[in-house]
Amino acid sequence: MDYSLISVMIVSYMYGNALVIARIAKMKGDTTLSRIYLKRAEEIKANVQADLWNDSLHHFIDRYKVNNQFVHYWDFIRGRELAGYVPWCYNLPDNNAKYNTAWKNLLDTTKFLGKYGLRTDEPSYQYYMRQYRYAGTHPECQWNGPSWPFQETQALEAMANLLNNYNQKIISSSDYLKILGLYTQQHYFPDGKLNLQEDYNPDTGKPIVGLHRSSHYNHSSYNELIITGLCGIRPAEGNTLTINPLIDSTIKYFCLDDVLYHGQNISIIYDSEGKKYNLGKGLVVYVNGKRASLKKIDGKYEVTIGQPVIIKPRRASDIALNIWDKGFPKPTASINSEPDSLYQAIDGRIWYFPEITNRWSTYGSSSASDWYALDFGKVRSVSSAKLYFFEDDKIFGKPDDYSIEYWDGREWQKVNEKSRIPVLPVGNTVNTINFDKVSTTGVKFIFRNKSMKLAVAMVEIELY
Repeated sequence: MDYSLISVMIVSYMYGNALVIARIAKMKGDTTLSRIYLKRAEEIKANVQADLWNDSLHHFIDRYKVNNQFVHYWDFIRGRELAGYVPWCYNLPDNNAKYNTAWKNLLDTTKFLGKYGLRTDEPSYQYYMRQYRYAGTHPECQWNGPSWPFQETQALEAMANLLNNYNQKIISSSDYLKILGLYTQQHYFPDGKLNLQEDYNPDTGKPIVGLHRSSHYNHSSYNELIITGLCGIRPAEGNTLTINPLIDSTIKYFCLDDVLYHGQNISIIYDSEGKKYNLGKGLVVYVNGKRASLKKIDGKYEVTIGQPVIIKPRRASDIALNIWDKGFPKPTASINSEPDSLYQAIDGRIWYFPEITNRWSTYGSSSASDWYALDFGKVRSVSSAKLYFFEDDKIFGKPDDYSIEYWDGREWQKVNEKSRIPVLPVGNTVNTINFDKVSTTGVKFIFRNKSMKLAVAMVEIELY
């Protein structure tokens, strides 16, 4: 991101933030603050449309805010970027043909639409896909054409808004599904294993960066594209929910179950032939387990869901959690006692991906029993634990057994277990242990691995 620019993306974020602040203020009854931020949003919208829309390129374009030997202040940058669709993420542009024409370029294979994903820059850009940043010998991330899941997410969110809130005939639900399909395939390219990378070559489909940080890159909201786009839940204020699935004849059925919306439990089922779920053809909606009546208005479905239910969940605090890698709880172990490894078992991240190392393990141990301990630094009450083992059946496996001990001030004592779910250790999921409450300054976990063929790997430990 070049911050010497007036950025379409950033001012769009500002517009969205202003609207959110205005609405929150209105909900709180602060009408003065609400009016202030509504006015700011209106001003941003006016400025974006007046200053960042380029009539010749039919696109929202960044402008330079510097003046030097290479660029001139307030000139538009040299071409269209995928970021020019971000204003539609917030329904910023007016609903008219002038701005909607921008979407013709998204479907053009000589412009934004690559064979394997959307391009961030068009191939006509003189530096398109020219690699100039490296981390050692590895190519680094760039914004000159690669397909970024982050930017694809925004483009798809913008497309969904266009299809739901604008009058146009350029983009169809089939177009949305096509782009969503390309994005979905990126999750499995090139070897068929689930692993969304940082960015891809839109013309070959191959990942570009390939650094350790690039695997399972957590920078996109794919679930939202399914829930609010394909399945069509359109969140809004009020007691009526609008549902507008972005589907075509290629989608035969789907079921989105157990969705909490305004405190109500929503299930949406679509069955084109009525044979998959045996509930009838078309769309069926359940609210709190009861089939709801649907009203079709302007091609969309509406269902009354009633007054919002305010739910205040009570969630116990994990007293083993330490995201600072220092202080208390302080971990120690019988092996692999490097700080990075020790703290990874209590950092709140539960990942079972073999490509990402975020765990403590007994790798290298020649003992049939190893331990991992936590010092709380003060007396804490604890009565349950959750253990998350990583298992790949190559290097790491679940332990044969485990036990929990607590420090009584003089020595380690075994806790009095009440239940285990499951009874035997299981990998790549949670193991829950309940025991009589103890007040202690420390807890120790002992892992027994009699065969010693595979090391024990602990992804996360939680204590309550």
